[in-house]
Amino acid sequence: MSRPRILGGTARGRELETPRRGTRPSPSRLREALFDVLAFEPRGRFLDLFSGSGAIGLEAASRGWDATLVDLSAGAVAVIRRNAARLGLPAEVVKADALRFAAEQPRAYDVLFAAPPYPADLSRIFAALLASGAVKPGGLYVLQHPTGFALPEMPPALAGAETRLKRYGSNSVSLVRAPAEAP
Repeated sequence: MSRPRILGGTARGRELETPRRGTRPSPSRLREALFDVLAFEPRGRFLDLFSGSGAIGLEAASRGWDATLVDLSAGAVAVIRRNAARLGLPAEVVKADALRFAAEQPRAYDVLFAAPPYPADLSRIFAALLASGAVKPGGLYVLQHPTGFALPEMPPALAGAETRLKRYGSNSVSLVRAPAEAP
């Protein structure tokens, strides 16, 4: 299996090291489509949870986002730090529990991306992330999951949020736009 590469920005075409086990880098087709959608978002703070190899968060950093990558695995964090240093990408890399980290970041991020391991309880994880309030008003939650998975009910703070689903083979991405603050 070939190593994932950064698809755009300052590190375009550069390979990423991946942890030996325990990660599933987002497919390049999905990453490319995601960043095509994000191309219309103003650059700001990007949070990549369950980062694994860092492919998503480092792609964001390569494209001008202020990226924070969070993973609980010490091995994954070490790989992400090496990737960021080798590619010369400014990124904050944090070893922490993703749900706890998100809950401690009220209104801090413009985009929150999460691709938890698929055997995990995705309904519980996504419900916690959507309720965390880590995304600024008008910001975007981007949740990667198997195609056919249905998002949990939206928490009250996201009632009426715009939600879109993008399918990429066996993977899908749900995009949830946090409501903007009233003027």
